[in-house]
Amino acid sequence: MSSATTVELRLVPSLKALKIISTLHIVPLAALPFAMQPGPVMWALIAAFGGSWFWLRRHPAFGFGKTALVRLTWHADDSWTLHEASGAQHTATLRGDSTRHPKGLILRYDLKSGGQRTRVIAGDEADGESLRRLRARLSVWQPPAL
Repeated sequence: MSSATTVELRLVPSLKALKIISTLHIVPLAALPFAMQPGPVMWALIAAFGGSWFWLRRHPAFGFGKTALVRLTWHADDSWTLHEASGAQHTATLRGDSTRHPKGLILRYDLKSGGQRTRVIAGDEADGESLRRLRARLSVWQPPAL
């Protein structure tokens, strides 16, 4: 898209996503004693929910940790520059299986150096104008042909 402009987002951790993740773990945990008999299986499920929450609550995809993507730059030629909290910088392409939804975005990237990165954007990570520009450009973006 030759008429596209560069879109840059400076991102902070998503407290909205953290609230959603916490709710998705707390509600089933609260319902578990009413759904099954106490015993080893119930304790295993409680441990699984707890482990899942501890793993996700500070996940880089939500903006936490050194490998979290804190700045995204989408260039006019459809390439991306991704900046991690640690200071590392990557050139990447947006994957076609990224999710665009009115409530949030899941941006998945293939790094030119190998590997993948994901950033979840729930809407509270950046200023409204930057998010609007990103959504506008995503609305006309076509994934690269395989």
